Amino acid sequence: MNVQYNLGVDKSENPIMGFTDSIYHSSDNIHRVAIISGLSGLDNSDSFFSTATKGIESISNQIGFIASNLGANTTGSSEYQFPPPTKTFHELENPEEMYIWRWLTMDSPDVVIELVESSRSETLIETIGFGEKNKYGLEYTAFRGDSSLLSALASGSGPTPGPIPGIRITSESKNVNQALAGIITEISKTPPSRSEASEELQRRVSRTPKEVSNRLAQVYGFKLDQPINYVQGVAISGRLRLKAIDPDYSDPNKDIVALVEFLTEDLAFNENSKEGPNLAAMCWAEDLYEATSDSRWKDLLVKTAETYEKVPAGTSPKPCHPEFGCEDMFFISAMLGRAYKVTGQTIYADAYVNFLLDANIQQDNGLFWHNRTTPYFWGRGNGFASLAYAEALSYLPENHPRRDELLTIHIKHLEGMIAHQLPSGTWSQLIDLPGTYQEMSVTCMIGYSIARGIRKGWLDNSYMPSLEKIWSAAKRRIADNGDLVDVCSGTGFQQKRSDYIYRKAEYGYDDRGGSMAIWFSTEMAMLQQND
Repeated sequence: MNVQYNLGVDKSENPIMGFTDSIYHSSDNIHRVAIISGLSGLDNSDSFFSTATKGIESISNQIGFIASNLGANTTGSSEYQFPPPTKTFHELENPEEMYIWRWLTMDSPDVVIELVESSRSETLIETIGFGEKNKYGLEYTAFRGDSSLLSALASGSGPTPGPIPGIRITSESKNVNQALAGIITEISKTPPSRSEASEELQRRVSRTPKEVSNRLAQVYGFKLDQPINYVQGVAISGRLRLKAIDPDYSDPNKDIVALVEFLTEDLAFNENSKEGPNLAAMCWAEDLYEATSDSRWKDLLVKTAETYEKVPAGTSPKPCHPEFGCEDMFFISAMLGRAYKVTGQTIYADAYVNFLLDANIQQDNGLFWHNRTTPYFWGRGNGFASLAYAEALSYLPENHPRRDELLTIHIKHLEGMIAHQLPSGTWSQLIDLPGTYQEMSVTCMIGYSIARGIRKGWLDNSYMPSLEKIWSAAKRRIADNGDLVDVCSGTGFQQKRSDYIYRKAEYGYDDRGGSMAIWFSTEMAMLQQND
């Protein structure tokens, strides 16, 4: 367990330390075991946890581990409620309980082993959630429901993909390693057997890109609230892209035209075209133009592009923010790139290329600040940056004189992001603060950018291992009904780091996350078709 894998941040914004090994998050058919301590017992000491887990990973190469001494950064289980209340991280008096819960349920081990330090000489081993027959052949005391984390996990209640059984070892420090090693040895003697939670997540992972796209396309892309916003417009585009690659998907053209036709009227357009998010809400116009050959959608793209102020290089055009924010990098590239595609007028291409190259918010580590004066590596901000360059390169001709500059920046960014990719395949809310929640939208946005780059040929296949981890992680967080896990809510430029840490994480239906998920899944489907 030599790979750091933090599970959260405490009230003081310090990481709650966690660890894993190189095989837990692989696709190998192995046992997956979580080991935790510190929720109860004598003193929640690091020495007890270290003593208990010493040499455990060497017992079998067929067992992967995640582990944490929760007591090192938490105040103990007496203040915690499991499963956590139906709130998000920022709303809880004890956000640690949600971090602990999400880390365990979304990594879904086959069993959770809790270590409890005791002053009593005898070792007590209890089990819960295994049913009448313990699948590892362990004959120990079973405990029934209480208010503990293990009981809550075994019950399968709350925000979880399913039940996870547990074993509790209560022991003196001098005996705990022997007790834990004995259990790990017994587990290693049995064939790998998934918990119900793990079975559900594995079922999600087994879905094809088209299957995931179809699930999302039954839920997202059916509305365009006013003022219009990209968080719904991207999903409309996703439905159109799905139809272009899946003849079995019901043709959405007619109902989408009915949904968006009001924007062809000058009054309605002008009432909905004030800012970048409104303009990017019309990204579907390219897809609809290709699907229908109706010139109204080409005209709408041009009209949208003309909304951007024409300025000399080095200046941020209205309605972009003067400090060159990551969001505007995506908005301007997406819309002016499309306008360039349908018109061939280089003024559009030059405008978005200038904006990207003038922004100057990429740092030495390859990551992007949120804007020039907001020095935080926000997850979705970096997602916007990667999308911006993926969109820019998609529409820019191979012989454009500044294409190589864009590609160099883009590759440096992706390499920087991959260096911060979590073992689960995701990225955190703050990229440089592992432990902040694993955020869905940035994970999909980076995945889309890599898949698009490989499909279009500006990225080579060396990016495939990272992409496969991203795709697996995203599928685990997409339920069949379109519910998603931890999408950062709408976020402007924040004043301090903690504003990002405690930004609301949406769990369930979310237009913003659903839009990025369907773009990612359809891009994966197109990449799969190419292969």
